[in-house]
Amino acid sequence: MPAIKADQDWIEDFRVAYAHWLPEALPLLEREEYQGAFRFYPFPEFDTAPWAPVTKPLAESRLAVVTTAGVYRPAVDSPFAQGPEGDVSLRRIPGEVALADLDVSHSHFPVQVARQDMNTVLPLDHLRALVTAGVLGSLSGTHFSIMGYATRAADLAETAAPEIAEALVQDRVDLALLVPV
Repeated sequence: MPAIKADQDWIEDFRVAYAHWLPEALPLLEREEYQGAFRFYPFPEFDTAPWAPVTKPLAESRLAVVTTAGVYRPAVDSPFAQGPEGDVSLRRIPGEVALADLDVSHSHFPVQVARQDMNTVLPLDHLRALVTAGVLGSLSGTHFSIMGYATRAADLAETAAPEIAEALVQDRVDLALLVPV
């Protein structure tokens, strides 16, 4: 399998722009005035998007889930930080986990719906049913959760993203279902 190569050409420029953005935005973020704070956020821009066509039948494919809902295991993991810059860390969610053993730590969306039905942000029960029905080959031994509110995009790209990508390769995952929140 070829080495994973991510576009990191944007990171240096982003870090410079972020350093200029943060001092003005931080007081707004601390007051939860997000519209004003993100009006001038230096969103990375990309001219192209990576595309990998699906070449393997779904019934023979191994799938992992990556959610941005801030899902974690309260008895095992610490909750995601809720500071003004968010949290760029990740949580590994074992494939066999019972959804009742999970919680959500994310202050930027109404978490009550996720807590009532964790499948809304991490649809493992539905995916397990597809495996049982033979529609999907198998699920990864590990799924991943990050918090969608993370202003330090470069840090996320340099830490969590490569760790997730490497783990997916090691687990021979063919497909990743991204669940943005």
